[in-house]
Amino acid sequence: MDLIDRYIYAVTRRLPTEQRSDIEKELRGLIEDMLAASADLATKSASGPASDQTNATIRVLKDLGHPALLAARYRGSSQHLIGPEIYFLYTMVMKIVLLATGGGLLIAMIVSLITGAGGNPFTIILETLGSLISGLAAAFGWVTLVFAAIERFSPEKIKLDRDDIFDPLDLPEIPAKKDRIHPSDPIASMIFMLIAMVVASFVPRFVGIFWLDDPASNFIPLFNSAVFMMYLPFILATMAITLTREIGKLVSGRWTLGLALLSLGVEIPSLILTIVMMSNKDLFNDAIFTQIFAWLHQSDPFYFDLPMKILVGRIVIGLGVFGFVVEAVKTFVFWIKRAD
Repeated sequence: MDLIDRYIYAVTRRLPTEQRSDIEKELRGLIEDMLAASADLATKSASGPASDQTNATIRVLKDLGHPALLAARYRGSSQHLIGPEIYFLYTMVMKIVLLATGGGLLIAMIVSLITGAGGNPFTIILETLGSLISGLAAAFGWVTLVFAAIERFSPEKIKLDRDDIFDPLDLPEIPAKKDRIHPSDPIASMIFMLIAMVVASFVPRFVGIFWLDDPASNFIPLFNSAVFMMYLPFILATMAITLTREIGKLVSGRWTLGLALLSLGVEIPSLILTIVMMSNKDLFNDAIFTQIFAWLHQSDPFYFDLPMKILVGRIVIGLGVFGFVVEAVKTFVFWIKRAD
């Protein structure tokens, strides 16, 4: 029964959520019928050796085929650019990436048209269309490249064109609930990161303070543009690495020691970039802090012992280091539990 449960789980985890319950019942009934009709089981008593029952179960599951191929048949799909084992996740991630990228650019265009911060409306629309085409093309290529790499180099990659390679005994154990990764977690992170990448790449001018009475003329950017653009390639690179990790979490569906270590490793370049950027006293725009103090009726923008922009930078660095330490402790605890 444990082997059957593992097989059914391996099939249903590759299906849309709304189909899993019905297909699980259908598949369980099918397996029971096949076992009942098995010639081996017909000649064995109910109290026969456990090994005979296991062998009969293995033969039935082999007849059904690899879980990924069976899931593909349930979805009604056959041949794909990305293999059937991860094609469903590929299409889901692709939709998320394209919608988040396109939606972010369209929202930026609307904000620019309303505020007038981008200049002539016709120019804004043309620039947005150009950014939309290049952004969507880059997103499509990046997602396809990542999934192609997973298909080709993943240690769990299975050559589905060989019928004799699938062994039900190799099915992984059903993960404990605490080790399962709910799809909403990486999906939410991906959407947030994509919006941040769109803003950083195409509309960094909107990061700042607008006056509600006249946003077109009353705006102070948070960053010095020249300094921020110097760091932009590194910002996009670290975000892309983080997005790749989230895709890995979505594909895996469970926490493993390897995934935990990878997740911690991904945080290292992000932490280094945070420290380097926030240590640069020229990153923030002095005018924005002057305006904030003016609103607070404080004439001296350097009220604290340190200039505000340096203080803010150190606070951000502190938060980044604290978050990294928390992740390191969680990974260490996870490692100890797996060692036990």
